[in-house]
Amino acid sequence: MPYKFGEDIDYSIDLLKFSDKDDIQSFSCGNEKLDFYIKSEIFGETELDLSDGLHFKVCISGTNKIIGFFSLANSGIIHQLDNYIHLLPAIKIDVFAIDKEFQKMHFNIESKEAKNPDDHYYFSDQIMGEVVKHCRNVGETQTLVDYILVYADKKAHRFYQRNLFADYQSFMQREQSQEINALIPMYMQL
Repeated sequence: MPYKFGEDIDYSIDLLKFSDKDDIQSFSCGNEKLDFYIKSEIFGETELDLSDGLHFKVCISGTNKIIGFFSLANSGIIHQLDNYIHLLPAIKIDVFAIDKEFQKMHFNIESKEAKNPDDHYYFSDQIMGEVVKHCRNVGETQTLVDYILVYADKKAHRFYQRNLFADYQSFMQREQSQEINALIPMYMQL
């Protein structure tokens, strides 16, 4: 791998297109189910399946090498206290995946040399920051959005905590779906 640190990577973030189908086949985040979803399930016969949200790609600039993928969708957090029920507007990060070659890649030398693991900053943290920035921009310029939410796999829980997501509070009701029942609901207030 020619990159020692994340700060060395010149990357771009764009909407995924159907024409990216061949380029995404070399992408692997190391999770077989997620890889299958990204490489196969979102591609129909002639167009992308956008029923779960808009899909984005992170590419090394000037190439077609896809090193990251995320999907965003409109959502909400059900706020319930006794008989009071209110929907808090949110954007859901439905999928967030970084190619396994770039996972745990320190962003710079300071991160690598930090003794305290809480002071580590990885390339994946940088990309998550870009996702949050995009969500904040949408919430400030296009529609009212107060929260970002994500349903985190147990292995990714610490990653989201490091990136300032918190576990749902007692008044927040989670979605009920077989796909996410084993996941941890988390949120970030914008």
